[in-house]
Amino acid sequence: MYALVNIFALNKQTKVILNSKKSLFLVLFALQSVFALAQDFHFSQYWAAPIKLNPALTGLFDGQLRLGAIYRNQWIQQQAFATYAVSADANLFSKPLNGDVFGFGLSFYQEIEGKNAFKNTGANLSLAFNKKIGKRKLIHYLGLGFDFSYFQKQINLQNAVYGNLFESGANFDPVENYNYKSTSFADFGLGANYVLQINQKHMMSLGFAVSHILNPNISFSANDEDVLYRKFSLNVSGQIQVKRDFINLNPLLLLQTQGPHTELLMGTYLQFILSQKNNTSIYAGAQYRLAAYENKALGGDAIILSVRAEHKSFDFGVAYDFTTSALSKNNVLQGGPEAYLIYILKGKDQTNKQMSFCPKF
Repeated sequence: MYALVNIFALNKQTKVILNSKKSLFLVLFALQSVFALAQDFHFSQYWAAPIKLNPALTGLFDGQLRLGAIYRNQWIQQQAFATYAVSADANLFSKPLNGDVFGFGLSFYQEIEGKNAFKNTGANLSLAFNKKIGKRKLIHYLGLGFDFSYFQKQINLQNAVYGNLFESGANFDPVENYNYKSTSFADFGLGANYVLQINQKHMMSLGFAVSHILNPNISFSANDEDVLYRKFSLNVSGQIQVKRDFINLNPLLLLQTQGPHTELLMGTYLQFILSQKNNTSIYAGAQYRLAAYENKALGGDAIILSVRAEHKSFDFGVAYDFTTSALSKNNVLQGGPEAYLIYILKGKDQTNKQMSFCPKF
């Protein structure tokens, strides 16, 4: 959300006027993606996109294959700021590795801004290895991960009507010489993760990742430079047993910095275990997001309420962001929904019991 604040000061010389205020809003957002130094999209339920969060989490789950999908609409009343992501990762060679985890994953996503005015499509390949250390009462997992990504960005401003049409009667396109169509680039990322499990009751996970190591130029014009900032992410989560086999407390934190932009998510979820054997639980909780952009100080951005349910191999969650920043003064910028679904394929010798070592965000 916080990136949008920069739009209206982005290019004071060029004003884009369409048939309605809504269209103006959408195209200005798309133009920011062309002219401004770029940043990534984000998810509030970031645990549903583990490969994007940290490549070291690839394959770190209780099962053989994990399939996931997540959808986010930034401001639902606009119906034009949508992000989709799907992923699949596998836990390979668990038996030969005696508890160590080798993971392989693929993910795809698409971000659409402004009624298809701007599209950002990406594919990601990730590899990870997590080493198991210790025994039953005190188990450590130390993991490293790597990912390779390929992106394509497309822009379409054919329906734009510019301000000079109203001033001179001529609709001159101020960006036509840039020949904005599409651009593509490759990138790399690295991650590390540490998991500690104590007496199968308490768990703590700490991860660090860096994305866009190559600082790629994502400009649509060969004559300009638009650098994608390197992004640094720190995530912390825990599982604290409150009542044996019934209630767990799951605190979590995510800190991300990308150029002049910073995002901090803090929250806590209560997990109510309905069946230990069948891995059946319901979760309820909230997060608070703070954000900083350009030379602004870190400030409140949104309150996120969400519920989640697990049953056997399925994990499903929904969330809604309630905007608390200055953007909340506009009734079409007051938040948006997000939903995800994860399915984990088990092996013949695996049950649906509660996962013992996997991070429980």
